[in-house]
Amino acid sequence: MLTRNMLIQGLPVLDTERLVLRSLRQSDYNILSELLSDPQVIRYVNRGSQSPPVRARKLLNQIRSSSAKLDSLHYGICRKGSEQVIGIVSFQHWNDQKGTAQIGYILNKLYWGKGLATEAVHRLLTFGFDELHLWRIEARCYEANRSSERVLLKMGMLYERSLPAFGLNEEDDGIGEGPISMDVKVYGMCRAQFQSAIDTKPSHSAAWDNPEIS
Repeated sequence: MLTRNMLIQGLPVLDTERLVLRSLRQSDYNILSELLSDPQVIRYVNRGSQSPPVRARKLLNQIRSSSAKLDSLHYGICRKGSEQVIGIVSFQHWNDQKGTAQIGYILNKLYWGKGLATEAVHRLLTFGFDELHLWRIEARCYEANRSSERVLLKMGMLYERSLPAFGLNEEDDGIGEGPISMDVKVYGMCRAQFQSAIDTKPSHSAAWDNPEIS
């Protein structure tokens, strides 16, 4: 089991078939600033009336601060053979005493629809349950964010409740006409549910590998 004291020395590198998940470096922040300034990428992240560059600075500051205090564990997503970060997958609100965390993820839109988000999320869930000994992991997504919701469903996460009246101002993205109210769906799973989902997944599942689902 990895402890907080062990992780202070650095996050272990996590591999998948196509990806490398590694700790963020100072040299990654210019790329991350561009990623987090893309209105489509952060459409459902930290909603508000701020411009994309302002929101990007706010998100980067949150990432730096939470990483330094190990309140959250942020992994850069890289394609194998490349050092360039194409997204982030994180355990936020990590509580090592209670064994709980909230998973979150964003991905450069050039890589949407290739199953990479699913691959990264599955690897981090495995790390959380097997190496951090988490007993419960939660995830949240806006009800309109169907792609993100499909990733959670493919992992075997279960819908638990909705948090009402979170503001979503589509005017920021130039695709709507003013602010609307959008519920946030809360999904969750425990370690036993995750292991059960792995045990019952076919060795080659079209639903799991569908490239149209991130």
